[in-house]
Amino acid sequence: MKTEEIFQENVKKPWQFFSSTKNHPQISSNSSQLFEVTEVCPGLLLCGATMVGRTNHPVTCIVNAAPELPDPPLADTIKTVKIHILDSATEPLDSYFDQVADLVQKIKDEGGCTLIHCVAGVSRSASLCLAYLIKYNQMNFHQAFHYLRSLRPCIRPNLGFFKQLINYEKRFYAESSVEIVYNAAAQTYIPSVYEEDYSNMLTYQRYCGRH
Repeated sequence: MKTEEIFQENVKKPWQFFSSTKNHPQISSNSSQLFEVTEVCPGLLLCGATMVGRTNHPVTCIVNAAPELPDPPLADTIKTVKIHILDSATEPLDSYFDQVADLVQKIKDEGGCTLIHCVAGVSRSASLCLAYLIKYNQMNFHQAFHYLRSLRPCIRPNLGFFKQLINYEKRFYAESSVEIVYNAAAQTYIPSVYEEDYSNMLTYQRYCGRH
């Protein structure tokens, strides 16, 4: 059973999911990132829905980018913001980029910490974190993406969110650092930050074909 299918099994009770993963040995170490809370930078955390409330960091604000899931049980002292966007390439997540980035910075300036989550901590919440890094951490999109992926290798915003972040970057930088390009190995258009991945995959396939 694939990790995504296991998520679907538990989507109606995500807050109990983590304790049940021991029953699913099919979840490999590569998937374990989905069940971790990632500290993006001081004042900002990123995770999937199953890990909300499972961090030692003193969280003062939670941004919930998973409207398809029930709200997690939280203390009344925690500020909550819900982002009504699904993980679809046609959804206008960029309409929330400034709102969330400004909120994260405000909470940070007040000495607090914001946790952003979606279902898996891979696409929507990762995109919101990338927007924050671009706006407030003096990183272009290319730098922000590779920085965040070094902390949480499982991030993978959908293509629509990539395009929105490319446009968002243009507000802060004269030149785009990420493009959507055609990749022969993938046989489709992909964000340029993935070109090396596909090139390595093609090299590996050719190597295996000779042995």
